[in-house]
Amino acid sequence: MLTTIMTVALAVLCPIRRASAFQHTGRYFLIHHGKYVQIRSLIATPPLFASAIPSESQPARGFAKNSDKIKSNTWKVVDVPLVFVPGMKGTHLAFEDDALVKGKKKKKTRAWLTLSNLLNFPPKPDGYFERDLSLPLTYDSDGRQHRGPLVPDGIVDHIIEFSGSNDGNDNDATRANNFVDLNFLPFYGHTTRLLREMDRQYHLRKHDGKEFSTEMFQQLDDETATTKDKGIFDRVGKFVERTSNWAFASTTNVTADEQEALHHPHTHCRPTAVFTYDWRRSLPELCADLHTFCEETFPNQKVQILAHSLGGLMSFACMRKHPEKYEPGAVVVGVPFDTGIQYLQDLHKGYYTELDRCRQFKPEAQFTMSSHWAFFPISKKQSEDRFVDVTDNDEVVKFDADKSGIGLLAPLQPNPVRGENAYFDFYNPDEWERLQLGIFGPEYDDKVSDQEREAYKVHMRFQMNAAKQWRKEIFGEDENDSDDDTTQENHAVAVDPSFPPFVACQSNSIPIVNQYLRRKRKIVAQNSVTRKGRYPFNTWEYDYINGRSVPGDGRIDYDGSFPPNFISHKRITLKSAHAKQMCWEESGGSLGTVYREVVSMTEDYLDLLRRRELDLEIRRHSLKEEVLTNNNRGKSIAARIASRARKLRIRRRRAERSGVEELVTATSPRRFSFRRRR
Repeated sequence: MLTTIMTVALAVLCPIRRASAFQHTGRYFLIHHGKYVQIRSLIATPPLFASAIPSESQPARGFAKNSDKIKSNTWKVVDVPLVFVPGMKGTHLAFEDDALVKGKKKKKTRAWLTLSNLLNFPPKPDGYFERDLSLPLTYDSDGRQHRGPLVPDGIVDHIIEFSGSNDGNDNDATRANNFVDLNFLPFYGHTTRLLREMDRQYHLRKHDGKEFSTEMFQQLDDETATTKDKGIFDRVGKFVERTSNWAFASTTNVTADEQEALHHPHTHCRPTAVFTYDWRRSLPELCADLHTFCEETFPNQKVQILAHSLGGLMSFACMRKHPEKYEPGAVVVGVPFDTGIQYLQDLHKGYYTELDRCRQFKPEAQFTMSSHWAFFPISKKQSEDRFVDVTDNDEVVKFDADKSGIGLLAPLQPNPVRGENAYFDFYNPDEWERLQLGIFGPEYDDKVSDQEREAYKVHMRFQMNAAKQWRKEIFGEDENDSDDDTTQENHAVAVDPSFPPFVACQSNSIPIVNQYLRRKRKIVAQNSVTRKGRYPFNTWEYDYINGRSVPGDGRIDYDGSFPPNFISHKRITLKSAHAKQMCWEESGGSLGTVYREVVSMTEDYLDLLRRRELDLEIRRHSLKEEVLTNNNRGKSIAARIASRARKLRIRRRRAERSGVEELVTATSPRRFSFRRRR
């Protein structure tokens, strides 16, 4: 049995004119790799509930207009903005095009994320312009890498999870046993709908019932207001989204109002925003852009952060540099704080998605990107035994040479495979070339010229140095740490008292391989050689499947998902996969748990503000009393002031035991009146 899983963006399903699915005897089939596979999906379900599906005049975005039925007292107005930062590959990339068509702006052509690009359908050669995600290897005078033709174009809200099964037979009698499940998955859709509704309710209450919203959400509403001129798969996508929202409420017996009460009974309506960004660029640059976005979107306001995956790293760096701006704190989910080598597989062999069809993340494209260089360990001590050479004991070690482990569910195997530590300087492009990794392998000798490889190395050296410096600055890491260093406590950094409140959430229910194996390839004499006179095979073989596996979320291990010890933080354990962490629990996610932490942190911050205001009022009152004492003479007056001060202290102690609200009332300043002496 072959099981494959692939995630495909639903919000941008491209308009393929010729359908690749057909119906036969009441069943739906899809041609995949030349084989007929049965489709079992929500799309293929008979529309028995068509009358209950929201119409286009009632867009299914979270609570949509139904939320107006919620009693106004269930929404608590909070003036603290909330900014959501998605993870890597969580932002669409499109070609910047301002051409006008019939007086209207032409819709941007997206390179990421579309169904046709992920499936490479219709087939196009590698490097095809409309599907190329490469960044230019050139820089401007300020040392910033040129961005190329692609720009951020909104967050990835919805995806489809493909679950396929094939019994290996391809005859007519067994085709019915082969199927593909299409499961609707609101990737960031639940989160963005929640944020949009919070923002809308906030502005409704702030503007006397007039519907205003943050500019970015208004643009999203405008873009999704009509489906004219959209392709067939775009319209099908909207249908699936609206149907799924209805099915969610039906299967769980939870209406939109009840869903709101179930997941967040103390709902905060507040200004919100989503930071979309070009996840290919360097982390130092992205962190600076995030802070600029927060300053420009919410000037002179403290901002709370909600972040996922790579977005958590960026948020953490901003909070380290500008703690005063992010004083309300941050809740992050599935963040790769600790360095690992999981991304080595993506860079060396490429990332083709679980159906092995996508051609957008081949090594020649990924080596032009910059954000992933900061994921690797900067010292041998950090590497530990995550990358080992098993050449000497390969006969007793299970070894699957150069097979992709992406999308595979690894069994929990906490014991590491023994071998020689194969650590190398991940931040030195010469080492990548020596080990024939990625574009430096013999298989690229006839595809990449020496001049192009030199351009790659110049780019890598610049970005690797920046990434290493960034890790040192943000995490306090030391590249000189070694295995025999017994003075680790001397490098410890005291807890940062100025760092804002921080909550880190991560799953521990899905094992993840965090140890890769390597061995020397047994070279067999070949007749063919590359233009450089090398055999067309790498000197090394790599195993991404059989190393140690530890608890995690399927992409990031649990123990490596928390900030350094010098940051005081709270840890929350989840049970969902990395791609589903920002979905509601009914969809297999953990958004309800995450959102409760956001609400709790916000309440703590509001309580802090009330206490500050109270302390300020007490200081003002004490100052008035001190001035009054100094400016008035006579024992009778001094006795009255002393008596009032004692009563004030008694009220303050009593109020602290009962709550802050009572304290505010109990300490309201009283007006003194004195008869003028003659």
